Amino acid sequence: MNAIKLFLRWTKGNKWMLVIALLTLIILNYIRSNIPFLISQTYAIIDPNGSSNLPVFLTDFLAQHALAGRLFFMSIIVFSFIVLRDLINLFYDFIMSLTSESIGMRVQTNFYDHIQKLPYSYLNQAQTGDLIQRSTSDINRFKRFIGGVMPNMLNNFFLIGFYFYQMMRVDVQFALISISLAPLLFIFSFFYFKWVAKDFQELEEKEGQLTSVAQENITGIRVVKAFANEKYEIKKFDDSVEDFSTTWQRLMKKISFFWGFSDGVIFFQLLASFLISIYFYRQGITIDAIILIFMCIQDILWRTRSLGRQLSEFTRTSIAAKRILEIMDEKTEYELANGTEKPKIFGTIEFNNVSFSFDDASVPTLHNISLKINAGETIAIVGKTGSGKSTLINLINRMFEVSEGAILIDGTDIKNIEKQYLRRNIGICMQEPFLFSKTVKENIGILINNVEENKVREVARIASIETEIDKFKDGYDTLVGERGVTLSGGQKQRIAIARILTEEKPILIFDDSLSAVDTETDKQIRKGLLERKNKATTIIVTHKILSAMTADKIVVLEDGKISVVGTHEELIEKEGLYKNIYKIQNYFTEGGETNG
Repeated sequence: MNAIKLFLRWTKGNKWMLVIALLTLIILNYIRSNIPFLISQTYAIIDPNGSSNLPVFLTDFLAQHALAGRLFFMSIIVFSFIVLRDLINLFYDFIMSLTSESIGMRVQTNFYDHIQKLPYSYLNQAQTGDLIQRSTSDINRFKRFIGGVMPNMLNNFFLIGFYFYQMMRVDVQFALISISLAPLLFIFSFFYFKWVAKDFQELEEKEGQLTSVAQENITGIRVVKAFANEKYEIKKFDDSVEDFSTTWQRLMKKISFFWGFSDGVIFFQLLASFLISIYFYRQGITIDAIILIFMCIQDILWRTRSLGRQLSEFTRTSIAAKRILEIMDEKTEYELANGTEKPKIFGTIEFNNVSFSFDDASVPTLHNISLKINAGETIAIVGKTGSGKSTLINLINRMFEVSEGAILIDGTDIKNIEKQYLRRNIGICMQEPFLFSKTVKENIGILINNVEENKVREVARIASIETEIDKFKDGYDTLVGERGVTLSGGQKQRIAIARILTEEKPILIFDDSLSAVDTETDKQIRKGLLERKNKATTIIVTHKILSAMTADKIVVLEDGKISVVGTHEELIEKEGLYKNIYKIQNYFTEGGETNG
């Protein structure tokens, strides 16, 4: 009962509203069930053999009037009940709409909030399309359930109960016979939709795969076009659509059988009740009693069938709720591991025998890393692809947790520092920066509310992007497009660098974030960083010797281990990876130094 579990989990703040809604629903359906009773009593007045089941005071009142008068007053009573029913129904709909929307909104906002707090390692492996579907389609299905399906189910249950009570009042035997197939219809519906539950789950998974394929293709459309790979992508999408469509058609065949079979049961029950009513009429049952039972049994049968449809939606909602709960029940990174301390951070970083392994890896990615970086110092990390450079910096801001050893910042183990506080003190710029579909100014100043334009221009100058922004048609108000597609790789990197410079952070990390800029621009950016008033501890991950050579010290990583640490001058005198990279980048040839 995942749907009920999720519903009860988020009723906090709405419990009294739900109680009021439930009581209103009970009253509403009791009044609704009395309308067929009152209509049948109108026929009892006309039928000379009819006997009134109205309250004594009302029977005495009607007896004082002629037939026309009695019919007139009964019409007024029936009309009054209909108006009262509609007014109470309006109030119920209003209360239930407010309550369901409140609960649905709470689920939606908490689900999104929970995703934001999930560990980076989890989100790194999750399919974006699947998460989007859970955040939209599954949440919306649950909202429709609590706003429509669940109230209708409760409404049907109560109304069937009250109708059955009205039928039992006039003739127990006829009522039981007339309703005999209704329980079988409900049991059949229940087990039928339980049987097709796995088909609904498969359908949800196929829809998630379809969303993932579409999302991945649209995101990477530039790559697709660059390699003229449209035919392959179209076929992949078509295959996914066909797979989804095949699953849907198979499910629809099963559901069509249910509707056809249940319709047959309903019509058979009505026909049987009609034939049986002839027998009971001969046994002395009155016309008004037959009319009441027929009015009630028709509604009971159709509502029982409707319950089958609602059970179908209930099943789909339960599957959607299960998918929502799978995410909600994942522990956030703050529940798994978080500190409480908020020490003043100056920027001294120490690695003490740090090792790290991914869960699915057979060998450690980093092994016995020991290194000290003094506050205000600039270090460069150099190494081959896959040597563990990015993993190392992701340990500093606790995107990944150290497997062995410890990382200290100003003498405090980062495991004891509150994660968000730690990350607010570390500015990090990735090789592939993410820009939002906003203006250049908004992308640069996204970390600060109402950032001043002077501040934006200052950091843009340091990032060596100010001149190019001024050339844009709308300057800093230029929209960059989704993921910054309207900008070059170097422009995106420099805007991302400007973004992390808007706040004075004691630690700055550049993860190969100067890879797309030319040599002169690289030099200007590094010069601008050195000229800042409050110099931060700066870590530069790079493949370019030019970016590394001015660092206070250079760390060379090989196979997850530190092979050597030193200045540029020291390392080019030693045989090893650094000197080889230096030669490859045309600083040395076999014959000596060149003008490179």
